[in-house]
Amino acid sequence: QKVQLQRRVTWTAAISVFLLIVIVLVGFWININVITPGLPITSVNGNPIPQSLYRKMVAFKTQVAEDQLNGPSGLIAQRDSLRKQVAAQQNSINTTNKQIDSLNKQIKALPAGPSAKRTSLNQQLTAAQKQLVSEQAKYATLNNQYTNLNSNTIPQAQSNFNQSQVGNDSVSWLQNDELIREWLATQSSAVQASVNPSSAAVNRAMNDFKTNIPKSSSYSSFLSKDGVSDGDMQAMMTINLRRDNMQNYLATQVISPTYQVLARAMTIDTQAHAQKVLNQLQHGGDFAKLAKTNSSDATTNTTGGSLGWLARGQYAQNYTAAVVENWIFDSHRTLNELSPILNENGAFHIVQILNIDPARPVDATTLQSLKSNALSNWLLEQQALPSTKITPVDQNKLLDPMNIPSDLPAGAPSNGTGAPSVPANGSSGP
Repeated sequence: QKVQLQRRVTWTAAISVFLLIVIVLVGFWININVITPGLPITSVNGNPIPQSLYRKMVAFKTQVAEDQLNGPSGLIAQRDSLRKQVAAQQNSINTTNKQIDSLNKQIKALPAGPSAKRTSLNQQLTAAQKQLVSEQAKYATLNNQYTNLNSNTIPQAQSNFNQSQVGNDSVSWLQNDELIREWLATQSSAVQASVNPSSAAVNRAMNDFKTNIPKSSSYSSFLSKDGVSDGDMQAMMTINLRRDNMQNYLATQVISPTYQVLARAMTIDTQAHAQKVLNQLQHGGDFAKLAKTNSSDATTNTTGGSLGWLARGQYAQNYTAAVVENWIFDSHRTLNELSPILNENGAFHIVQILNIDPARPVDATTLQSLKSNALSNWLLEQQALPSTKITPVDQNKLLDPMNIPSDLPAGAPSNGTGAPSVPANGSSGP
């Protein structure tokens, strides 16, 4: 009986230990796969963005960047193709130069005086010289494209292909998408349909995405390596397309003529300094004189703070100061109205409305710039609204190895592209 009791105690202890191990392992698995991925990396207006979503976006953007650099239609392939075209064009120039030399020798060898042979050779020479000019112009264009791609575009893309850049871009895109979706919820069905991508559009984009994966890899190996699914990538592609569609929609809303405001402003270094200036303005102080002596904005203080006529988006685009932009374009603004102290980007701004024109033409250059930057301007304005609350990004989760693909470099490369050289110029042959 004593032996049986000892056996029971032993078995009970063993089972207890086993259960404890199972509980620990299950708890660890739940923590790693359920609790931790669900923890927010940031939030927008109270809506958390879990790091599991962030991890998928980082995987997506990493592969997109890899495709853009090394895919079959990527920048490296474009560079190599241009290098071959430049070399081929140089060969054409060399051939034409040899033809011109040969024609000149033939003409020089002719007897003096006019002849049918001389006329024919001169016509051939003129044609060859015209051809040479055309070939040299084409060479210059191709070589400029090659040089720009090799010296600027590719190094910039390689420099941006690192954990910090891709991570910050990924979390920004998720924050931006939350703002876009919240705004869309208040819009008409027609606007929603123009911004939210269709299933067909997502499928087309996914096919392009898969096609441009470098030949050394494959879509399935990418999914396996990064621990993501096809559904995950379709969801990320949807965010990508929604962003593109939002830019296109907002660009169509930028028109000329449009509502514009004539304003002047000053930027002041401290709250106390700004308050002193505001008190002077409120008691009859001359805005232009005060701007010249107090404003730290070197581009406007010499002209009394004049901003000129502004269309919506111009101030935010030029100064990255959307709090000021939102105040200027509030529909309640009146002529000669003076703003309170507007705090943004560590500086303090005071603005005055001088005139309002509900339908003023916008010059072509400014209009195109506003169209091109429509989404970035809109996002600045949305983020600056008092109702928008975006929590700081959890930096520990941003670069947590669990969220970063293994092939995403920690930093930018320190060397060049190692591109093959091309002929120095296309002016002449050997």
